[in-house]
Amino acid sequence: MEQQIKYVGEHLWLGGIGHFLIILGFVAAGLSALAYFLAAHRRNNSLESESLTKVGRYAFFTHGAAMLVVIGLLFYGMYHHMYEYSYIFDHVSEELPLRYILSAFWGGQEGSFLLWIFWHVILGFVLLRKEKQWEAPVFFTIALAELVITSMLLGVYLPIGEGGTKIGSNPFSLIRHTMEAPIFANADYLSLIKGRGLNPLLQNYWMTIHPPTLFLGFASTLIPFAYAFAGLWYNDHKSWLDRSFSWALFSGGILGTGILMGALWAYVALTFGGYWAWDPVENASLVPWITLVAGIHVHLILKNTGYAGRTVYMFYLITFVLILYSTFLTRSGVLGETSAHAFTQMGLEWQLAGMVAIFFLLALGLLVYRWNQIKEPVKEEKLYSREFWMFIGSLVLIFSAVLITYSTSLPVFNKVISFFKADYVGNVIKDPIAHYNKYQIWIGVFLGLISGFGVFLRYGGTLWEASGQKMMIRSAMHLVGSLLLTFLTSKWIALPSWQFWVLSIAGYYTMIANADYIVSVLKGNFKLGASALSHLGLGAMLIGTLSSGLNQKPISSNPFVFKEIFSEEDVKKYVQLIKGKPLFSQGYFITYQSDTLIGRERFYDIHFRQVNDSLVTLDEFTLKPNALYANDFSKIAAYNPDTKHLWNKDIFTAVMKVPPAVESVEEAKIIEDSLKYTSYSMTNGSEIQDSNFAIKLISVSDVPTNAEYLKNKHDAGVGVKLAVFDKSEDTTYQVEAAIGLQGALIYTYPAPVEPLGIRIKISESAATSFFTPEENLQYKEYTFKAGQTIDIEGTKLSIVGFEQDAKNDRIEKKEGDIVIGAKIKVETNGKSKEIMPLYIIRDNQPMSMKEFDSESGLHVRFSNIDPAKEEFSFKIAKDQPKTQNLSIDVARNVPRTDYLILMASIFPGINFFWIGSILMMVGLFMASYQRMVSKLSNR
Repeated sequence: MEQQIKYVGEHLWLGGIGHFLIILGFVAAGLSALAYFLAAHRRNNSLESESLTKVGRYAFFTHGAAMLVVIGLLFYGMYHHMYEYSYIFDHVSEELPLRYILSAFWGGQEGSFLLWIFWHVILGFVLLRKEKQWEAPVFFTIALAELVITSMLLGVYLPIGEGGTKIGSNPFSLIRHTMEAPIFANADYLSLIKGRGLNPLLQNYWMTIHPPTLFLGFASTLIPFAYAFAGLWYNDHKSWLDRSFSWALFSGGILGTGILMGALWAYVALTFGGYWAWDPVENASLVPWITLVAGIHVHLILKNTGYAGRTVYMFYLITFVLILYSTFLTRSGVLGETSAHAFTQMGLEWQLAGMVAIFFLLALGLLVYRWNQIKEPVKEEKLYSREFWMFIGSLVLIFSAVLITYSTSLPVFNKVISFFKADYVGNVIKDPIAHYNKYQIWIGVFLGLISGFGVFLRYGGTLWEASGQKMMIRSAMHLVGSLLLTFLTSKWIALPSWQFWVLSIAGYYTMIANADYIVSVLKGNFKLGASALSHLGLGAMLIGTLSSGLNQKPISSNPFVFKEIFSEEDVKKYVQLIKGKPLFSQGYFITYQSDTLIGRERFYDIHFRQVNDSLVTLDEFTLKPNALYANDFSKIAAYNPDTKHLWNKDIFTAVMKVPPAVESVEEAKIIEDSLKYTSYSMTNGSEIQDSNFAIKLISVSDVPTNAEYLKNKHDAGVGVKLAVFDKSEDTTYQVEAAIGLQGALIYTYPAPVEPLGIRIKISESAATSFFTPEENLQYKEYTFKAGQTIDIEGTKLSIVGFEQDAKNDRIEKKEGDIVIGAKIKVETNGKSKEIMPLYIIRDNQPMSMKEFDSESGLHVRFSNIDPAKEEFSFKIAKDQPKTQNLSIDVARNVPRTDYLILMASIFPGINFFWIGSILMMVGLFMASYQRMVSKLSNR
């Protein structure tokens, strides 16, 4: 019979409650959706509809409360490092700072689904307080979305198909149920494992605020969808418009802000050198924002003129469907080979595809059913009306979204075709930046021109009929101004072809026109100019994209020096820096000065000195890009850039690569094992001669100054100062090798001489020349009082005082420890020195920490205290005289470890991009706020 193991330390209550609440939340969401569906269906029967609405409302509250508790439980488990749960084991470790526990929470798929659910619940609670008339159809959609997303967390298997069909991935799954390992045969396995910790790339403050902002944007797109769906259901194509518009504006602002935060994270945390790379995951978030912005514009047309009713339905409905489609792209594994940001597979590909299909078919079916009942004006829009150009602008946006979606979806198309044709290779975008920019440049041109020209137009074209000639003159002036600014810009940045001149003109045109509108028409009242402010931001963003993207200039480029080292492409972007040696590149002297390890981050001090043709210094600064080691310190997991921000440009730096021995512990061990050392016996003043170098022993000290030695705690140590003469360069290097003794262990600290490719260390066998092993020391006990002097073979010792709570670098004091240090004066050979051995009581057990005096050779332990007699006992051993010979090991042909590969670039005018993007979001938020205030004032 198989023995049942009772596992020790598992907090099974957490998973049990969590799993139960997920099922409860799933059932409650289903009940809520069903009740709201029936309430909407039977709205003609007010009493029955009201009763069903109450059921739906209570069920939604139950779902929301259950899921909020689930989120709290998972966070509690992560905070308390409950590694028995696989999600917590995969994303948290003891070393993870508290501020990144939140990042770890949504760092995996299950956590991000919970974050999405959280925002749906919060938005639903807010909406329930305000919405009564449209509650049933709106909340049917919200509850249905919650039902589908919550199903992603069920973690159950249905007896369908071979091996069953998995429904969801539960965050409370036990690690011993998700993997097989011999360690689980140990009942106390939890004491033997450590969490894997958070991906180092996600340990960044932007990843604490970017995901929740982005997912709030994702969640908020459901509200316009729900109102559009409700309008179609009730066949009421006007009432829902006022209710949904402020939500659409808020959603556009918050989703855009989340995307912008992601761009900032990429810029400050990743080393590709930029803020947007047209990565498929980036695109998947951008496309719904584009369709939502298009929907906002046609919503305005519909509200003011009655045109574009069907179009606004399509845009709001497709936006949420595209959010779901982006979820499928990033979580199904289909982008695994084309995106650096996609999640790994969860085994839920068909469930994710079903989620997209449910809402797509639901929206499409209802829209087709109501299509002919959505009335449109028979009269065509006037060419010089605001609605005409807004509609053209929206079509341009949709065209952009279609182009991006098609290219991003190529892996999906490949997967589908290969399902029917096994040998199908498929197409992928090999140069995404060039591919997307080729088409999107014209999107920018059209949007810039339309945004600048259309701001002065009025709905129905009324203003044009009265002042058309004046408006044409005004537009001509705006165009002349944009031409002039583009000409001046060409003196600042490169505009290599006519297409970029056109884009620059369009960007400046919309900036000038909208600024003129704010000043001359609105009289500086920004509250009334939300749209003009957003369009002004669009123009600034276009100029920022031109200046920072097109004109990114590498300053880490020296093809003359590195053409034999780097590839033809890399030589344009990278340089190799050797520590302490300045390198001239593109008008800068660049010096790798030093590096410092702080925690898991190794910071590299890179000094820049900009000079003119006469080598006069123009600017001087130091940047500190860093390398972030993995949680177990086994290797470098990521490189983080550092940037100098100026008003007109950024200077961006990133370490791209370091020597293998620094990058990976395993590589360092392989290199060390491959070295062949030659041993030499040396004394003070003796030399080792080689064809390339000479090594002279200068001095031996028991107080090493070797930097690596000083970072560690040792009982004693020896440092050997050496002078190494480079015969080919006629240069002498002063170095120090050291060894340290910690108990019975010996630690070696070699001295590398990088230019000569040699490494020098003290032989471990030489340790006995300086240290007598503890077990070989002959201790004798001596008892004396304070002030009394004893003599041990010519060395006088006397107690001069005591220190309570004494501190020593070699001991880590624990709570409850009693530590007393005895200050002992040691006099030998006419020299006086003070040492302080420690007497420690820990957990009611006495222990001691010895001190060693190299001059006298005495090892002193504080062994006992007799308070009644005021006597103190010490165990003292006399070390034997040491030999003058020293064994030195020398390795040749040692790979260098004092270099790095650096990328440094100038991003001119990048602040135009950030300021323009922020202005676009501010405009959307302003408009949303004004709409909400207007609705409240009208009640």
